[in-house]
Amino acid sequence: MATETFLEDIDYSDAIKKQAMLAAIIDSSDDAIISKTLEGIITSWNQAARKMFGYEESEVIGRHISLLIPYDRQQEEDMIIDSIRRGLKVQHFETLRQTSDGRLIPISLTVSPIKSEDGTVIGASKIARDISEQVKAREEIRALNARKDEFIGIAGHELRTPITTIKGYMQLLEGQAESGVARDFLRKALRQVNKLNRLVGDLLDVSKIQAGQLQYNMIACRLLPVVREGIETVRQIYSGHSIELITPIEDPVITADGAKIEQVLINFLTNAVKYSPAAANIIVKVITSEGKAIVSVKDFGIGIPRHHLDDIFNRYYRVNPDQGSGGLGIGLYISREIIRRHGGDTWVESKEGEGSVFYFSLPLPG
Repeated sequence: MATETFLEDIDYSDAIKKQAMLAAIIDSSDDAIISKTLEGIITSWNQAARKMFGYEESEVIGRHISLLIPYDRQQEEDMIIDSIRRGLKVQHFETLRQTSDGRLIPISLTVSPIKSEDGTVIGASKIARDISEQVKAREEIRALNARKDEFIGIAGHELRTPITTIKGYMQLLEGQAESGVARDFLRKALRQVNKLNRLVGDLLDVSKIQAGQLQYNMIACRLLPVVREGIETVRQIYSGHSIELITPIEDPVITADGAKIEQVLINFLTNAVKYSPAAANIIVKVITSEGKAIVSVKDFGIGIPRHHLDDIFNRYYRVNPDQGSGGLGIGLYISREIIRRHGGDTWVESKEGEGSVFYFSLPLPG
């Protein structure tokens, strides 16, 4: 007897619906979605790609992706394909690409490998996002920052002369004051003038750093005298705090601008005093390790929340701007730039309610 075999009816409707849905999503996306072979031949092209680059699908399918790449950026394709061959994804790569009429547009690229069922990389899927508005906004912010820094520099220079004149007259009056009350008031006023002078100095330093004009007098010197001088300066201003110095047996020799390093230490110590009003002890420690001299300033104050630690050395960043703690948020930024110019690093460890430890390191001569 003959046996007949009948194939069962297979319902392909779900698979077809999914494919249609994916195709619709790709075609309606605001991002250009393009696929290509490992040789760079374009195999698919959605509507957003047509709008972004100006080519119809029929004009680009089968052509090389270099059609979109400016001449001076052709090497980027080799870098991207090399990553894709190794199964790696290229994410948020900012570059320029060329439209059909020769315009260059800034884009953010994300390129993913396309794999066969056995896991072999057979091509690449590219998502391109036009970031013209973001780039324009960044350039505008950069220009505004440049004008702001220019204004700060000019204002700082203009303020220096009257502050110096006021300070000179007040020092003369202090020497001639007959009553203790008058001298006391003048000394308090002079402290505020000195504070203002330091703020203006910081603003000028920021301006010089941004312009690459902050000057350094780099010489071979001993580190401990610089540290002791900074500590003594802060002790005279904040007599209510006790500063303990722990030093190594040998005084490290560094190549540095001693005045600039002292400025960094004074900034760390001033912050330690400011943010530990109920804890009068501060510990300064100097050690040498792995070819570096490391200076740390430990306080037992309010500490810094963890989410602020990554930004603490950024320009104009303040942890508690609404608490009236004073300062412009530039001292730590200046400190980081000074230490960076010396070939060292700055970092902080802190825990809320337990205090903070600020560090800077300086390379020792090899």
